[in-house]
Amino acid sequence: MTGSKMIGLIVALLLFLPAGCMSMGCTAESTRQALAAQERADEVSQAVVDNQSQAMKILLFQSTLAQLEQAQDPKHVEAILNEAWNQRDLFEFWMVQWERAKALRLVGATTKLWSDQSTFDLLCKSVQAKVKRAPVEYPSTQPAGVE
Repeated sequence: MTGSKMIGLIVALLLFLPAGCMSMGCTAESTRQALAAQERADEVSQAVVDNQSQAMKILLFQSTLAQLEQAQDPKHVEAILNEAWNQRDLFEFWMVQWERAKALRLVGATTKLWSDQSTFDLLCKSVQAKVKRAPVEYPSTQPAGVE
């Protein structure tokens, strides 16, 4: 092979290889692995949030108890309990917001991963769907003796 042909081959590879790689996207296996990794990350995040929530509730209980022990009159006790109740509401709101954000993140990650399927996988699925529909849409294409 001459030098100019070798350079031409290298240039062709450099031009077409990136385009081919970009059109490939994620394969079914890499999508499955990415979804499994995302699921594991979500489980770890959920465990951290659960631990934080439990720790904040314990801290709130302990601080409320200490304040109640030092309270002198019923109005002060009522104010301490109202503050503790408001803090509990904030914790619950935080958990609801966490669940909402988790759901949005899961939907976004799943949608992104499934939309990145490779062109080849999508082509295979399209052909499989057409093969399944062929006997229904075109009965004359069905082999003799097959119903």
